[in-house]
This record gives sequence, structure tokens and C-alpha cells, in this order.
Amino acid sequence: MTNLTRRDFIKTAALSFLAANTVGLFPNGKVFAANDCPVKTRYSTFNGFVDENGVKAWLGIPYAQPPVGKLRWQAPQPLKPSDKTFEAKEFGPTPMQALMKLEKPLEDDDYTPQNEDCLTLNIFTRGNGKNKPVMVWIYGGAFVGGYANEELYSGPNFVSAQDVVIVLLNYRLNVFGFLNLASVDSSFEDSGYLGTKDQVAAVKWVKENISAFGGDPDNITVFGESAGSISTMLLTVIPAAKGLFNKVIPQSGHLDFYSEPEISAQVAEKFMAFVGAKKVGDLMKKSAVELQQLYEKYLYTGKDSNLAEFAPTCDGKFLPKDPFKALKDGGARGIKFLTGTTADEWRAFLLGDENFFGIYRKNPGKISPVLRRYKAKTPEEIYKSWLNGRPDTDDNYADFTNQLDWRVGQELSSEYQSKFADVYFYLFSEPSPIEMLGSCHALDLPYTFNVSSDLFTPNQNLVKAIQTTWAAFAATGNPDNETIPHWEKYSAGNRQTMELNSKGCVLHKDLNTQNLNALRYVYEDA
Repeated sequence: MTNLTRRDFIKTAALSFLAANTVGLFPNGKVFAANDCPVKTRYSTFNGFVDENGVKAWLGIPYAQPPVGKLRWQAPQPLKPSDKTFEAKEFGPTPMQALMKLEKPLEDDDYTPQNEDCLTLNIFTRGNGKNKPVMVWIYGGAFVGGYANEELYSGPNFVSAQDVVIVLLNYRLNVFGFLNLASVDSSFEDSGYLGTKDQVAAVKWVKENISAFGGDPDNITVFGESAGSISTMLLTVIPAAKGLFNKVIPQSGHLDFYSEPEISAQVAEKFMAFVGAKKVGDLMKKSAVELQQLYEKYLYTGKDSNLAEFAPTCDGKFLPKDPFKALKDGGARGIKFLTGTTADEWRAFLLGDENFFGIYRKNPGKISPVLRRYKAKTPEEIYKSWLNGRPDTDDNYADFTNQLDWRVGQELSSEYQSKFADVYFYLFSEPSPIEMLGSCHALDLPYTFNVSSDLFTPNQNLVKAIQTTWAAFAATGNPDNETIPHWEKYSAGNRQTMELNSKGCVLHKDLNTQNLNALRYVYEDA
């Protein structure tokens, strides 16, 4: 295993090198500026600032009561109105999480203060315009890590180029946000998806207050990558989120990445046994730091623990029991989609172990929820059928896993939704400078937010194409703009796919139909 932090892991995958000086949130290196920028809402007057590039920023805004004390493992509670002034010039704390050193879990070179009191958001825009399109970003990190002010998610860079309002939100993670304690104590029945409830609460806050910051509350797009993409997809089929937004841009992550109640209950029982807790009250007595440290030890030394254990629990109450079926049945009716994947998603994980695909093949159900649910054939039988006479090579197996877990699921989601709203599908195919990674998971992030380092600068033509296209879709529901060819809608009968690449963006028809038809049964017959 490579000795990388989570941040380094993502940066290496996306930027191709371990760069010391990533240019992200505030390109000039100055987070604060002298020009105050007060905005009055019913919850406070938020005093932000204007940086020297004209970007307005309001940082660390609370959108719910702190989930601490008796509110630990409870749904986010609304704030009370206030006429006080809040100095919105510093980022809020990072949600509690493991420090994510793959070999040395208690070390990290990118320490950001963590706190259980983490339900905050950051807002960026420029100029004095009103009723701008609003884009709400949900970060990835396998539902166990991540935070809104990671360097790769540069709101200032995006709004410097596009006339929108960007909101980046924090939500609870891992044992704080997705530990299903319902079977242990019924008073914690929604603890398996509290992070998702946080996301809904944040978008509600945005809809209620964003007009004061220059945004249009009736023109909100939610977008995210990886776990953020999965979250974005899930929000479209959650009844409690209806009417809060009308467009989504899920980047690499679909509705089949979730936990069943019986699976997540086993994880909770396993975690409690690991830390020696007999009841939830034993966990409530522990400080947030104690829980974080116990979670770290569990993650790295616990038997059979894995990062996929803390996906949202779909119990049929807050979240549909089968979100994929909910989408197919019209659960996201009226919500427009712009969605897609990178060409080689799983190859990012070769950074952690160059034998990743060998590990996957040895125990695919531990990594792939899709293969865990499908019982009619073994994973090897599915693979051999997909090969259809082609040789069993390492590259073919990698292609199979990428198709099965990522692209086919994303395309099926698009096919289902195309019956109920406009859908636009893309394939990001820009290669990483690290040859073995191909166009891997998270490689689209520096292009989405135009984030560079001393050793790597994303192709600016592709950055412009992606940012302009995302902003056009957020503004109008149609991605067409001068940087790309005309983009036709995706449907079962007309599978139009826009390939995003620095050599030129090209619209293809039936780019992946053969793989989709060969593997869709694994989703539909599970």
C-alpha cells in the first residue's frame, strides 16, 4: 500500500503528482479581505468579504443546530431566527473523520480542525446581480471522509468564470452520519442516513435564504462527485427533498451504491462490539474525539472493515427501500439530469494498491454492492458471459468492473429518468499523465473547478467547456453553449453521449449500448 493521505490520494489521481502547492479555494493565497459584505437573513446578518478578484464569500454559515450532546445521532434541527451578526469569514470545522493515512491512520499532512459541530456551508458569487442560477456542491469520500473546503472544490475559481452562486455544504460522515443504530435502539431509527438528512436540511436552508446572496431560489441545481454524486441521485427520489431543486449533475456515482438495513445493522453491531459498547448510551458517553479515534482504529484494524460500510441505509422510510426502482417508477419526475462517468473509474484505486483488480476479483462482493446483491450467477460467471469469447486479461477485467459498477449503472439511471425529464449523458475520457490510471475516478474534479498545482495545470479549453456547460445547464436546463457541439438528449432509443476530452468534445450515439445490454440484467434482476 502507498503511504498516502486521502487528500494526496485524490490529488494524485486527479492531478497526477503529489503537489505541495495546490491553487484552489482562493488563488491569490489570501482568504480574507478588508471589504466587508454583509447580507441579512432571518437567521442572522452574515458578514462575508470580497476578495481582491471581486469574489464574494460567506464562510462557515450554520444551516442547522449543532448535532452535539443530545442531538448526536439525531436528525438535523432547524435554527432559530436571530437578529445577531455572524462573522462569515472563516471556514467551519471539518466533519469528524479518520485522518485517512492508508498505512499510518493516525497521521496526516493536511490537518484541518475537526468538530462534531460541522453543519455549515460556504457561499461564493461575484458582482451585484440578482436571481442567478444556484449550484449546490456535495463532496465525495465514500461517506466516510471529505469536507466542503477541500482545495479541489474551488467555488471562487468557478464563479470567477461563470455568473452563478456556488454553495458548498458539509454533512456528517462515517459513524457520526451513517451508523445504523436502529436495531440496537429504536430512538435512533434514522441514524443510518443522518448525513443524507443533513444534505436535505442544507438545501432547504439554501432555498429559503439564497435570494439574499443573489441567487434564484427557484433555479437550484445540486451537483456532486463520487459519494456526492450518489447523494445527488438519492436526493432526487427522497420525498422530503421534493421541490427543493429542479436539476442535478451527478458525476460518477449512481443509485445502486447504498446499504440495506440488515447490512448496515450488522456494521453497527460489529462497530459496537469492536469498541466494547453494549448499548447506544455507552457510545453517547464518549467524546467526539474518542469516537473518531475508535472509528480510525476500527477502519484500519477491524476485521473485514471497508470504506463501503457506511453508505446510506435505504429502509423505505426516509429513503426508498430500492432507490433504483424508485427512479424507474418516476420518483424523480420533472428533475433534469446532466450525468456521466469517467472512462476508467476504478483505476484510481491502483494508487492505493497496484493489485487492486486482483483484490477485487478475489472478493468482489466486498467492493461492489452491485455484485453483492445479484445472486443468480457468480461474479465469475457474469464476467465470462460479458467476455463473450474475448481473452481473460487484466485490462479486460478492469474494463468489466468499470462497466458493471459505474457506467452501466449511470446509463441505466439516465435511461429510466429520460421518461420523466430531460437527460444529458457524458463520458469524461481525458487521460491522466500517469498512464496506468487512464481516465480515472476523480480526474474530472480539477477540470470542474479549474484547480492547478505547481506540477499540473488542467487543459484550459476543457476546463472552459466543462464549466460553461455545467453553468448553462444550471441556468436553463439545457447544456448547449459555444464551447461544445449541439448536445442531444439521452433516451433508450437515442443514447446520445457527449465525450469530454481536450482533443475536442464529440457527441456519439450508442457509444456503450453493447456493454449496457450485456450487463443491465445484473441491476434489473437483482
